[in-house]
This record gives sequence, C-alpha cells and structure tokens, in this order.
Amino acid sequence: MSRAPLGGEHDEQVLHETITRWSEEWSAGNTLLGVEHQATCDDRGHYHWLIRMKGEEKDSITLWLSLRQRSVHVETQVMPAPEENLEALYRYALVKNAEMRELHLALGPEAGLYLVTQIPILEVTSERLDEVVGATLNYVDEFFPTMMSLGLPNLYRRRRPS
Repeated sequence: MSRAPLGGEHDEQVLHETITRWSEEWSAGNTLLGVEHQATCDDRGHYHWLIRMKGEEKDSITLWLSLRQRSVHVETQVMPAPEENLEALYRYALVKNAEMRELHLALGPEAGLYLVTQIPILEVTSERLDEVVGATLNYVDEFFPTMMSLGLPNLYRRRRPS
C-alpha cells in the first residue's frame, strides 16, 4: 500500500467537511479570523482553502491548503523576500529547519520564506489539522521577529510586550 494513495472523487467534499468541523472547534477562541473555500478547482485540478489566524508577533497568519492528487499541501508565508543579511538569515532558517517537526522552511514565490508541509489525503483529520495549524502559529510567532530583524531590518520593529 502506498503512503499517499491517489485521491477519490469525494476528497474535496470530505476535506471541506473536515475543515468546517475543525473551524467550529477553533471559533470559540479569538485566534481564528476566518476560513474561505474556493469551490471550483483551478486549472491544475486543485481545490483551495484559506485559513486566517491571529498571531502574536505577526498580526495575521494565513494558511493556504491545496487539495492535490495525493495530498493536501499546506503553506504560509513567514516573511516576504529578504533584502539584507541573506547569509545570516538563511543560516538561521536552516538551523531552525533541523529542529522542526512536521513543517519545514522553504523559499516560496518571489523568494519569500514559507512554512510548508504535505499531508496524505487519507491522514487529514480535525486532529491532524489542529496539529499543523498549532505548529504553524507557534513557528511563525517564534521565527518572524528574528527573520524580519535580519532580512528586513528597516521595515520591522519588534513589538514591546504590553
């Protein structure tokens, strides 16, 4: 048996129901800002969801979920393309990558730094989604201040605790 079998015709509906159940659990708190769903597939046959969360260090953390043929691809931008201290920033990112579980840092569109993971379709449950979203929030809040201070120091000033 393959770890990530091909998806079936009802995967989009099942994933949508899973995300809906998960979002109902999170809606009691003030962290979930919203969930959007693209009900029609894109030109590659992928369906998409957008989950907006409130961060502590970064105001808004947006997760993109894309239902692909065998898996759900999850990504969120930690920071836009850095302009300075590239060597120090990438060294920091590589060291953090070695410490991380489930997600990893990667260069994304337009050289931004992203957290990404892929989950086999049959392994996506409310609990697994909860783990991935929780880890994403934790990692973004941990990495964002240092990465922004290194890569975009003229645009970023760390918040002072209130």
